[in-house]
Amino acid sequence: MFRSFLLSVLTGLLLMAMGGTAIAHPTIGLDPTLPADVTFAATDNIDYLGRFPEHAGTAGGTRLGDVYYVTDPRGIYTYDVSGDKAAAPELLGSLVRFQTTTGVALAQEDPDTDGNILLVDSSANPFTGAALTVVDVSDPSDLSVLATVPVTDHTWECATGRLDTGQIAGCAYAFGRTGHIIDLTDPAEPEQLSFGWRDIVGFTGYTHDLTEIRPGLVMSAGSTAILMDTSALLDGDATGIREITRIDESVHGHTFRSLGYHSVEWATHADGRLDDILVAGTEIAPNGDLAGTDCDGSESVIETYDASAVAGAIAEWEAGTITFEEMTARATFAPVDSFDAAGRGLYVDGNAPAHVLYCAHWMEFSPSFDGGGMLATSYYDRGTRFVPINADGTFGDESAWIVPLQGYSGSVQWVTEDVLFIHDYTRGMEVIRLGGEATGTYESATATQILTSSFVPASSFHADGVGPAAILLLGFGLLVIETRRRKTARR
Repeated sequence: MFRSFLLSVLTGLLLMAMGGTAIAHPTIGLDPTLPADVTFAATDNIDYLGRFPEHAGTAGGTRLGDVYYVTDPRGIYTYDVSGDKAAAPELLGSLVRFQTTTGVALAQEDPDTDGNILLVDSSANPFTGAALTVVDVSDPSDLSVLATVPVTDHTWECATGRLDTGQIAGCAYAFGRTGHIIDLTDPAEPEQLSFGWRDIVGFTGYTHDLTEIRPGLVMSAGSTAILMDTSALLDGDATGIREITRIDESVHGHTFRSLGYHSVEWATHADGRLDDILVAGTEIAPNGDLAGTDCDGSESVIETYDASAVAGAIAEWEAGTITFEEMTARATFAPVDSFDAAGRGLYVDGNAPAHVLYCAHWMEFSPSFDGGGMLATSYYDRGTRFVPINADGTFGDESAWIVPLQGYSGSVQWVTEDVLFIHDYTRGMEVIRLGGEATGTYESATATQILTSSFVPASSFHADGVGPAAILLLGFGLLVIETRRRKTARR
């Protein structure tokens, strides 16, 4: 009787413990991964500092100043990452806002904020459709919903413009990947415009994301990447948006079989100077569009482009020495090099035995990137990779990686020059430190780390992640004891 009762209890605990497991994309189920499982392989220049398993199911995170913003299927969270806290972030505030339907896995990617408002698709409850939610984050310890707009999109990007008060704000407009433009010049009373940015540039193909390179310049990523002049927003004129140039798949030899460019990175420096290197990363389905097949070929890559001609033409136009038409005629990106992570293989070698999801995902430059530097990128099954980019735009040899067992790295964000947060769909938000050169040996998590994977002092949320695993281990021990007791009794 006791054994049956114990088995029932353990079954219930097992289901509770696995309740935090999320799927990385709709319709693709993943094997259960315990929230406290931190088993991984990595180059020895990576230190594993800990993780927040409650933030599973998201690729959404960004840093602005001393605050790190996280969006996951349950809500929005802010962490203090000032000083030494970057390596052990402390929760500042949270707001319950649910992701629904496909948004449970998708809508929370790449949240954008100017420090006053944050944009995310969400719902007040888990049963109704999501809407663009304008969240007041001006006080990171006291988050609140400022307004909602009855429209939804996979990714939203803040664009700089002038508020109704006359103040310049980094999130005066919101650009959605499918073309939406939301006027946020009065953020408490947002208004969807009757036209979209895709209408202005005459584009009907696939777009995944937009990035404000700097105030006045916004670039899309998709089957074609389009660079737009958005400086007219400073005068409140969204109709004044103009195309500068584009990276067209047919011009550069691609015939993307799925999705295309997932995002672009183009560094802007403190003096406003545009870097000479642009990077475009793909999110391509494995060969045959089947999960589990290999990711290889010319489309499953991260590519560098020589952006010097575009940067130079824009600088001359802004200085007033050439016309807009002359600038656009000279603004051309030139392909330089490509990178792809290793193929199938063993986790301890930095590979994966199969590719369940897509071949690459979000990427980001290191804070010191200037005419070259380090690029961090998430590769789903193949974990998080670090590859240097040389001054001429070519890729160097991969310098570091961390590949967890049954992990699905969705995005990686630089918090400092050496501390990074990894958003893994099944493992939650992980914190690592990148050191110098790898010696070729590897480090893996120990049993002690499995039981102490949350930070101390931990927030109340961390008990949700570590508690079930600890209970399961305790329960398993009790089951073993009971089994041995019954065997002894029968002798």
